[in-house]
Amino acid sequence: MAAGDRVVRTVGKDSSRDASWRIVLAGAALAGFALSPFSRALEGYEFDLLTSLTAPAPPDAGVLVVGLDEASLAELGQAPPLPRRFHAELIRALADGGAAGLGVDMLFAEPQTERDDEALRLALRGPLPVVLAGATVANPSSQVARYAQQMPSIFPDAARGDVTMPLDADGVPRRAPAQADAMWRVLAQQGGRAIGQLPEGALLRYYAPELPLAYAHYTQALEAPRRLPAEALRGKLVLLGQNTPVGGVDQFRTPFTVLGAGTQSGVFLHATALVNGLRGDWIRPVPGPLAWLAAVLAMVAAAAFTRRWTALRALAVHGALGVGAVVAGAAGFVYGWWLAVAPVLLGLAVHWNLGAAHGYLRERARRQRLRADFARYVPPEVVDALVASDAGLHVQGERRTLTLLFADLAGFTAASESLPPEAVARTLNQYFSRMAHCVLSHGGTLDKFIGDAVMAFWNAPLPDAEHAGRATACAQAMQDEMEVLRAQWRGTPFADVGLRIGVHTGEAAVGHMGSTERFTYTAVGDAVNTAARLEAANKALGTDILLSGATVAAVARTPPPGSALLWLDTVVLSGRSTGIDVYTLCHDQALAVLAETLRSHVEAGRLHDALQGCAAWRDHAAQHAPRWAAHADALAERLRAALAHAQVLGQVEPISLPPRPLSKS
Repeated sequence: MAAGDRVVRTVGKDSSRDASWRIVLAGAALAGFALSPFSRALEGYEFDLLTSLTAPAPPDAGVLVVGLDEASLAELGQAPPLPRRFHAELIRALADGGAAGLGVDMLFAEPQTERDDEALRLALRGPLPVVLAGATVANPSSQVARYAQQMPSIFPDAARGDVTMPLDADGVPRRAPAQADAMWRVLAQQGGRAIGQLPEGALLRYYAPELPLAYAHYTQALEAPRRLPAEALRGKLVLLGQNTPVGGVDQFRTPFTVLGAGTQSGVFLHATALVNGLRGDWIRPVPGPLAWLAAVLAMVAAAAFTRRWTALRALAVHGALGVGAVVAGAAGFVYGWWLAVAPVLLGLAVHWNLGAAHGYLRERARRQRLRADFARYVPPEVVDALVASDAGLHVQGERRTLTLLFADLAGFTAASESLPPEAVARTLNQYFSRMAHCVLSHGGTLDKFIGDAVMAFWNAPLPDAEHAGRATACAQAMQDEMEVLRAQWRGTPFADVGLRIGVHTGEAAVGHMGSTERFTYTAVGDAVNTAARLEAANKALGTDILLSGATVAAVARTPPPGSALLWLDTVVLSGRSTGIDVYTLCHDQALAVLAETLRSHVEAGRLHDALQGCAAWRDHAAQHAPRWAAHADALAERLRAALAHAQVLGQVEPISLPPRPLSKS
């Protein structure tokens, strides 16, 4: 049985058991969280977020809020508490305007002047139904564990509505005021408006704060005939309350606070409850245990679809279930039903993390088995690449931009003809050891040895943003090592052996290639052939290192320290139809600049300027770099031939210079 088969079958055999354990452990974690105080806080946060994101525009339910706000106090020249004669005038104005009822969210627990109290008492006996606020205030005491004090109005003949708002632990009113004498309920009854039965555990449906409930300033309502539309009050249930956010009196945090909104006056909360009651627009919470049951079912579904755990599949399944739960929860919330989604998301997150942790441990064990099985058959570095790439046993390759290097000994075959095989082997081992060290120390992947040639590449199996620069530096280091080897080989036929190196950057297929019985980690493609032909082209150009224009572009003109990139020519390699720019490494930066200027002239078709550039190259090289003078002469000869041919054809600049063809030999 192949090792890969053992891995696959082990995973398949254990998957059901693993899925069961994930569900059990995730369920236990979920149960612990459900019993903690953080559960309620998370549900409150979810309610606030859903409210903020789905809050509808307030419906027209015949409710008007009259606010005793800063503008009204300034206009009246008063400060709270307002003399009650103004409230008496307001009641008469509302009655004259045809209002159906008035709820006063202000506590009249203490008397004012006899004149003011009498004026309000007379107004309360008028035709307009008025509900005055009452409240139940909790008074903590060291002697009594729970003590609530009633705060009745000093006007006992008026209807009473409890304005106590139930607050959650974080101070946000989310629950509907359910008491039988709640202000919203009593006001609706006094105004002759029908209300449905309050659902058990009903929550407030908040309306979009940017589209507020119908509102009038206190002073506008006082002078309604003059300052309000004719039908502004007719048939309306009016709620009067203080609306002075700056002073902080009767202000509450709301679900909108989660997204940065400010507080809201209590009168608006009572108005919201009243509109909810008139329209049956409450939020009905689904019992909490059902939410946790939904979380368990979501985990079971996730486990069922991820019995064969893979990261992307598991992420897609958990993400889809999570998104589905959020969409369903939001849709239900819009239609007045709230099934908390947080337990489902939490359960999926716990299940995902347990699966990811188990997958990591399983993958680590798999890699160790893979390493043990194949370290006996392939080199350790290939095993590392195999494990890291998760290639398995099948043949595969991926497209990637590589910088490839071919190095070959020039004259080695002739030098080895007169020596015994043992001496040749020792020499090759010395050479391969130093070349391999150069490749590995510069971050390259040593592909193979082909006779006396070395093939290496960069940017695989691990990505390397500086692959071209590292390969170029490696080429220079290999030539330096070759100098050391030639010194060691002095007195042998190998003392005059040279090293030719070709470097090219391009796309190739890289991966584990071969048959199912034997394979190797290698690269194939046109870029590989180009690098090999560049190595061979050194012979025709009299160079030791040739770099393609693509490599030079990737190096970003940053050669190895102490070296410059010298453009030599545009050539057509053997077996190819298009030309490429070729460069080499030199130690004369000024010459490299002259050559680059010459290249730009050739590329632009300015062959006369290019000829002058050749002369400048030749003069500079004659004094400072004699090795490269012949290149200027050869290029100048081609330029003159191209100009002569253009003159015969009657062409004028720009004139293209055909690339130099190179034979395979």
